[in-house]
Amino acid sequence: MKFLEDHILFPKRFGIMPYFWTLSLILVSSQVLFERNSFDWILFFLLLIFIKLYRDGYVINRWLPIQIGGQLIITTYLLSQYSFGTLFIYTAWEIGSLHLKKNQFYKYTTVYLIFSVICILGNSIINYKSSDIYGLIITFLFAFGSPFAARSLGNTYQRSYRLKQNNKRLETIIKQNERERIAKDLHDDLGQSFSLITLKAELADKLIDKNVTQARKEIKDIATTSRENLTLVRQIVSDLNRKSIAEAMIEEENHLKLVNIIQQSYNEKVSTTWPLEIQNVLAAIIKESSTNIIKYSKADTAIFDFNEDDKYYYLNIKDDGIGYKNVRKDSFGLSGMSQRLSDINGEITISSKQGTTLKIKIQKR
Repeated sequence: MKFLEDHILFPKRFGIMPYFWTLSLILVSSQVLFERNSFDWILFFLLLIFIKLYRDGYVINRWLPIQIGGQLIITTYLLSQYSFGTLFIYTAWEIGSLHLKKNQFYKYTTVYLIFSVICILGNSIINYKSSDIYGLIITFLFAFGSPFAARSLGNTYQRSYRLKQNNKRLETIIKQNERERIAKDLHDDLGQSFSLITLKAELADKLIDKNVTQARKEIKDIATTSRENLTLVRQIVSDLNRKSIAEAMIEEENHLKLVNIIQQSYNEKVSTTWPLEIQNVLAAIIKESSTNIIKYSKADTAIFDFNEDDKYYYLNIKDDGIGYKNVRKDSFGLSGMSQRLSDINGEITISSKQGTTLKIKIQKR
């Protein structure tokens, strides 16, 4: 396995793209090899060396200049002897895909462009045809643009990867902060109460033979405090089961993504300051609405738009699907949503025009 990782397989961080390029390289090379009258062993071995240098070039180490330079030299030779110049593109995209510092990227790109220009111009002069001028222009543009296009694509992939990593880290931080908050609540509230119960129990034990009336009073206080603690524990458990809008949006984005529906959110930041009770109800509605979109809408996009003014909190949920005309309205769970909203002075309306739209309005207290 180590041999495969060191000499055959590409680094995992590049995904499947290098394998796609290698497969196309093998197919192109095979076509060039087998269209000749006799098998050319020199061409065969040069192509094998190129493929090996290409694979090893994805590992940034002290041999990288030799690997890139070797590819360019082989490509130059194959172009001059066999008119086989498409290998330049593979080197260009490899340079652009590597995580190089800017000065290193420009250094390798400059060397690549020098080789490309010399080879393209040399080949064009030797095999000049006036009708090939447009093809020459396209070749130049493609040769010049490939490293920069590859680097741009790689940077986009890296930004996306870092964003996913940061989201996961943020989720971990949120969970850790929530655990710390719960621990603090338990320590501040229950800890003090249990200390009081312990003291009263010890006092009642001492008074049981001397002052029965006072002992009974202490025991009643213990029972009252215990009931209060039980209520507090239930409240903490209830708070744990509550979900914020942000948590619901993260969960439902993952669910929508599984069926290739894009979640778009507008002005979501404003909802972070809404009361937890409001957020808990809206989180349940976001979950129910997302489930309906997945089941019935055949949509490509789900839009969640948050807003508020002096009197109301607003949430509009819209999809670009087929609407609800061919589906029973009660399938959307509207009665459950309406009941939840009525408990917090809210209301919901639904319309079906170019998809389905839910408009939710909750009165501020």
